[in-house]
Amino acid sequence: MIEKIDILPNYRYERKFTIANSDRAQVLYVIKHHPAFFRPIFQPRQINNIYLDDQKLSFFKNNRIGIAKRKKIRVRWYGQLFGKNTSPRLEYKLKDGLLGDKWIFELPNFIIEPGFSNDSLLEVFANAALPAPVVEDLHPLRPTLLNTYYRSYFLSADGKFRITLDESMAYYRFDYPRAHFMAVHRTPNDFIVELKYLPAEDKIANKISEKFPFRMDKSSKYVNGIIAGMGNRVR
Repeated sequence: MIEKIDILPNYRYERKFTIANSDRAQVLYVIKHHPAFFRPIFQPRQINNIYLDDQKLSFFKNNRIGIAKRKKIRVRWYGQLFGKNTSPRLEYKLKDGLLGDKWIFELPNFIIEPGFSNDSLLEVFANAALPAPVVEDLHPLRPTLLNTYYRSYFLSADGKFRITLDESMAYYRFDYPRAHFMAVHRTPNDFIVELKYLPAEDKIANKISEKFPFRMDKSSKYVNGIIAGMGNRVR
């Protein structure tokens, strides 16, 4: 069982705000003129994910209906989407309401190209030093979605609150008969802002978030991508 893994918790809160059909300059203006004085940190970068799920799409359904305790499993890397990636990792995203934790396991480099299949991913996992419970947990899963987006990072003046801004999102459905990813949906004018902070700061987080003229929701890129790729076939 995956619960048997002995990993120190690293809990944090995440509040998401979705901004549809907006202008990037306006979104940046709101962030940079927030009373908490958010300023850019790190270099913006491209983020790529392969999401895993079972045949029943259990992770998708739990996230869509808002089950408090839920998880997502993905393979993540930075930089170019297709071709050879560098320093990929397996990530478990564990959520309990707005409170979340993340488990990270390093993976060997691999190549995303035509013909990439579930067997290709299983080979990547087999060549990684994954704990036995993780290997067992991954066995019934398969790749269901590939997504990519551009992320910028900001930090408040007191260093207690971090913001990520995601844009230029694209989703690819995994086509099993032909074993490749098919582009199905792009959202060039949509943005997702995430406010992230430690549990100790939750009491003042409302004062931070209420200054954003954005709608807070439980937007999930995984859920959005599956719906975009499967439409009315999603149940």
